Amino acid sequence: MKEVVALCMFMIVNGEFELKEHLYVPDGMGKCLEMKRESERNSNPSRTKFMCGNVMAQMSDDGKHILAITKKDD
Repeated sequence: MKEVVALCMFMIVNGEFELKEHLYVPDGMGKCLEMKRESERNSNPSRTKFMCGNVMAQMSDDGKHILAITKKDD
């Protein structure tokens, strides 16, 4: 597992927000925040939330895709 920046999408499921998708952002936090703003403009804010963060991720062999993520311990 290694620390990476990821854009996470949460959707309401059974009345609670649940992580549904995540995207590895190799260009850093600035690019992630830019992508977050664009995603928020194109989605329903009452059903989806987007968040950028440093997460611990299990990466694919080519290092381009996240296979699994966990919240980073502070």
